[in-house]
Amino acid sequence: MYTYCLLYSDRLFRTMTDLVVSEGYAALGYEYINIDDCWLEKERSYTGELVPDRLRFPFGLRDLSDYVSHNQYVFISDVLKEFS
Repeated sequence: MYTYCLLYSDRLFRTMTDLVVSEGYAALGYEYINIDDCWLEKERSYTGELVPDRLRFPFGLRDLSDYVSHNQYVFISDVLKEFS
């Protein structure tokens, strides 16, 4: 795992979602919160599915997506369909 990946976490994306609103970016038209990399465990589940890092994303990507969407933003993940 790349060292920079250790910085990515559920807390970071929730904080960034809140800052988009509180710092006025939403009013300027920003509407997407993107996660592209650094969210996976090193190994897949026993059924072969991708698994979010249990330490950095303890509630999973679906919960994070619900939080972002609740704040009226679009959560973008290249693999979110895995968790629908």
